Amino acid sequence: MSKMKFIIIGLALTTAVFAQSRNADFKIHDRGNLWETMKDDGTIGAPSPTNRFEYYPSMDWPGGPDKMNKDDQRSYSVGMGIWIGGKKFDGNLFFTENGPFSYVDAGTFDAIIKTENFLESSSYNPLEAEQVITAKWKTTENISIQRISRQWSFPLLNNFIICEYIITNQNVAAVNDVYIGFPNLIRPSYQDFVVHNGWGDDFNRTDELVSYDSTRNMMFAWDDTPNFSLPNDVGNYYATAGELRTTGYAGFSFLYTDAASDNRQQPANIFWAQLLNNEKYFTIQSSSKQSLYEILNGTNKSLQANTGDHLTPFMLMSAGPYNIPAGASIKIVTAEAVNGIPLDKALLGTSSQSLLPKGLDSLKSTMDRAINLYNNNYRVTSVPPPSPAIEIYALPSNKTIALAWAPIENNWVNPISGKSNFKEYRIYRSDRSFIGPYTMIRRIDPKKNTDKTRYYDSENNKWVYEDQTISLGAGYFYGVTSLDSAGHESWLTNRNETAITATRSAAENALNVKVFPNPFKEVSGFPTSGTENYIIFSNLPAVCTIRIYTTSGELVRKLEHDNVNSGEEVWDQLTDARQRTSPGIYFYTVESSVGNAQGTLIIIK
Repeated sequence: MSKMKFIIIGLALTTAVFAQSRNADFKIHDRGNLWETMKDDGTIGAPSPTNRFEYYPSMDWPGGPDKMNKDDQRSYSVGMGIWIGGKKFDGNLFFTENGPFSYVDAGTFDAIIKTENFLESSSYNPLEAEQVITAKWKTTENISIQRISRQWSFPLLNNFIICEYIITNQNVAAVNDVYIGFPNLIRPSYQDFVVHNGWGDDFNRTDELVSYDSTRNMMFAWDDTPNFSLPNDVGNYYATAGELRTTGYAGFSFLYTDAASDNRQQPANIFWAQLLNNEKYFTIQSSSKQSLYEILNGTNKSLQANTGDHLTPFMLMSAGPYNIPAGASIKIVTAEAVNGIPLDKALLGTSSQSLLPKGLDSLKSTMDRAINLYNNNYRVTSVPPPSPAIEIYALPSNKTIALAWAPIENNWVNPISGKSNFKEYRIYRSDRSFIGPYTMIRRIDPKKNTDKTRYYDSENNKWVYEDQTISLGAGYFYGVTSLDSAGHESWLTNRNETAITATRSAAENALNVKVFPNPFKEVSGFPTSGTENYIIFSNLPAVCTIRIYTTSGELVRKLEHDNVNSGEEVWDQLTDARQRTSPGIYFYTVESSVGNAQGTLIIIK
């Protein structure tokens, strides 16, 4: 008997390990302004929500780019999941947990599929979303789930994602008293983690607020005001960048639920709690099926937090109860949304804090549009012309950056109105990051002879705009949108993900080597994300060696420059040992076959 018991325990442990060790496949919604990672195991958010060094979109707003640096992410969530609990035909309780923590039920998972229906495609269908991701899986309790998530890029429709769930009973008998819950770790302050190296992980740094909007069946959370009573101005304010880090409200709503078996009002349960010291109650790894089922169906609200409590929140909405016959299905439609004040306001710092309450109004309007779109069977009432596919070229000899694109104005016919009412192109630029903020720097009207003469290349059949208002060595992001005569404008779906820089051509000798910024100050560095510590050596020969020394003569960094097309080299202020340099005075030398140079540079921080 003891040997058999050992085998059974071993199998149970193997199952538990499998449930947590499987690497879920995922696809990313990256078409609109809200980006999200959809996984094949039913969870939503960064592939490893417990790994603080996974920089995938997780309710990311403004979203992107695909390859994120730590400071790129603006995640309003740690992760989301789905719970299903009920009673089998014999009365025994069942419960399956798919997130939002690391544990995932060890079911079976189909390949996740991403379908694109972009506006610029000749086969564009206005009856479907621009981006659709489909995931299918079956739990260990023979409940199959299909989740179809939808996203659009059009302004006013690009700050939400709609998820349609079909839950089917694959058992040979009915399951009863079934509740389907969606646990969320919506946490606007999570993005503060990347700038404060810790957030929501102790009671002194817990500043999330949660509430519920019954009109929209929406739970939402937001970041409270900065807390200057703690060292280093922690809170919503990011002092180093001089900006508000969290500028929006994040919400999760039920757009539709099938009627419950007892016809009670849905959601059946609305619950939020303090996660700190309570996480053990919200996962089957440390709790029981019975306890989790009681939290799921709302019979246990002992941990319910009050409106106005500062939280590291655990949030749950559930639908039910459902009595589901064998082979029958139920349908639930959810939406997630983020909206708030624009990024350019965030960069004004604490002076914009008073504007944050307006973000709740924008979130409510965003969710209303999601509700209306679902009620209209995903049929959009209008679409803009598509954004063109652009090519971006750095022209060092001209000290410019050029954008080029094939004309779309002559062939564009609005698929809804049937009109050919293209009006103009709009060119946007950011000198800070992929997410902006962006400034419109040029309008081009194809019908104007002056614009056509200046910007249209008839030989190559392309519109070409040359940006002459740039700074050499600085990095830029561009996007080109299209506008019709009704005022419908497309979205920045054609932005370059990495900054483009116009550099000088290689010099003939080393007589005029320049270093900038010099002195380097933290506030005078390049503002582009990822280039904040760059010091540029300019007017270099095509082949040369740069050495940087301390005042005591210690070699700090050796840079080999070998580029006939560029007279510039970047020093990121790291030593050869990849250590950050200290403030102070440094000497540099440039050695080449066409001459040498030397000089002094100063770093002030």
